[in-house]
Amino acid sequence: MRLIDSTFLCLDIGASGVRGIAHRVKNAMLDKSAYYAVDDFDTVFALKSVIDELEQQIGRHFDTTYITGNFGASYFSVATQNDKWPQDHKITAADIKTQIAKIESPDGFFPMHIIPLRYDTPRFRNMLSPIGHTDRQLVSTFSALYFTSDYMQRLLGFLRQAYVQPDAFFAPQFLANNVYKPGRQNIMFIDFGAEHTTVSIWTNRGPVLYKTYAIGGNDLTEEISKTLSISFTDAERIKRTVANIKPNEMARFSPADTAYAFSCADVNEIVIPFFTNLITKVKSDTEKYIEKYHISEIIVTGGGAKTPGFQELLSENFDIPIRTLGVDANARALSEFIWQSHKPQRLAYISRIRRNKKRLEKIINLFRFKRHKKQIIAPIMPSTLCFDMTRPETYTMFSSAGIRAIHVDIMDGLYVDKIAGGIDELRAIRSNWNGHLHVHLMTDAPEVWAADAINAGADTVILSTNTVGLRRAIQLVKKSGKRVGIALNPDTPISILKTVLRDLDEVMVMAVTPGAAGQEFNKNVLHKISALNATRKKYGLKFAISIDGGINSETATPCWANGANVLVSGSYLATAPDFSLAVQSLLPNKN
Repeated sequence: MRLIDSTFLCLDIGASGVRGIAHRVKNAMLDKSAYYAVDDFDTVFALKSVIDELEQQIGRHFDTTYITGNFGASYFSVATQNDKWPQDHKITAADIKTQIAKIESPDGFFPMHIIPLRYDTPRFRNMLSPIGHTDRQLVSTFSALYFTSDYMQRLLGFLRQAYVQPDAFFAPQFLANNVYKPGRQNIMFIDFGAEHTTVSIWTNRGPVLYKTYAIGGNDLTEEISKTLSISFTDAERIKRTVANIKPNEMARFSPADTAYAFSCADVNEIVIPFFTNLITKVKSDTEKYIEKYHISEIIVTGGGAKTPGFQELLSENFDIPIRTLGVDANARALSEFIWQSHKPQRLAYISRIRRNKKRLEKIINLFRFKRHKKQIIAPIMPSTLCFDMTRPETYTMFSSAGIRAIHVDIMDGLYVDKIAGGIDELRAIRSNWNGHLHVHLMTDAPEVWAADAINAGADTVILSTNTVGLRRAIQLVKKSGKRVGIALNPDTPISILKTVLRDLDEVMVMAVTPGAAGQEFNKNVLHKISALNATRKKYGLKFAISIDGGINSETATPCWANGANVLVSGSYLATAPDFSLAVQSLLPNKN
């Protein structure tokens, strides 16, 4: 599949539910994205529900579908292949494929991933790739990851019943390694699922350990069910609400459920040893690998990772930083992996289109005078989230009130729960507005969304923190000649900007939690504005400070006093009886 004009679906199929992310691609750029999940032990029902909802949100059937999730028990091995030639031989990709084809699968298993660890020839040792080298021998070492054939047939049966034709399968921790592993560090992954717990260790070259334990959340539910003599369904519900590995003393006096006489402590007396024994076993099996490969971080996924106290239990057993990802981590990793896998083709297409566009613009410019007008960021920006941007009257109202810049929020439903705005809407706004477009991307994959926003007409691109590829996105916006900034959420420290502050044109301080209009102004952000202003003065930096969220005639004053340059206002301006007077009331020194 070429991600030029198409749709693709990414499904994370677990034993207790299905999570999906879908994307519609136009002109090699993301046009629309959607996320949906259904928690249910009926896998076919969950599949159909997720697919139907995502098709409705995206607006068309999917061209391709990619699968990750629960593939049953695994088998891991390291295989070596040795080829010799009678004379010097130029090594090709076909030689590597031939070696991979010779690797035999154990009975009852099929290979999902075969990953090269190293290549050696008599003349060259430990190569990343031997292709193009000339020698008489090639010794290749591969890690091979297998899953049970029976479980795969079961999964394929579920997909057929849901009328899904899968295009490729990917193990969750293979994806996590490609997407979440930082730099060249060695990482351990732990996934606590409903049926299995999987542990793997990945180096820069590939996996050196991959182990599946037939222990999961369903086993804990079954143990609670048998010990407390309740149904599996009730045990699952109570486990989700009560389970706590580090409960407080009051748990003994708190009923676990109004329908039963046992307490929260009774439930946790089952939960605590279950998790303790599991983590003790994992520690025993991984200790020598952790020491040998100097593991720098443990990344945890799966439903069990949400259990209160789970991260603390890991910290007690492993003297290594722990990072817990959300329940949608596998689906997000699959989505990002597929998108990045097609990056060369996408960029080549975009580059070709842009070259053709520039040639056309040069021809057109030969026949018209050029106008040079530098756009200036304005002190007050209305937020389009609170206005009907399909009405021409809105733009007339803005212009008549002296507005020179408007603020556009785009939310992908992944970085925040809400889906709002979008590239199509941004293009529509640009077609009706000649002033400055100030775009805040509350999205994952900031590099992709930033490129799309610039192409749609953004003049300033504000990126969100805690997203993968943030530095690359900053550089992309700067190279395009547009203004770039970062939004600081209310709970995000200023220190996160230390390494990038000199590259920024703007820092936008969020005075509300991203995702919804109409929230109250958080006064705790005033010290951030003041600190940013002091930093700017101390080091002679030129970045602007903008404030978004809860801005009205009362909250504007302390923002200006602490050093703000720009205010974004939505609900206050949209509900004002007189828009022009409301704008004037927000300006500094209005008295």
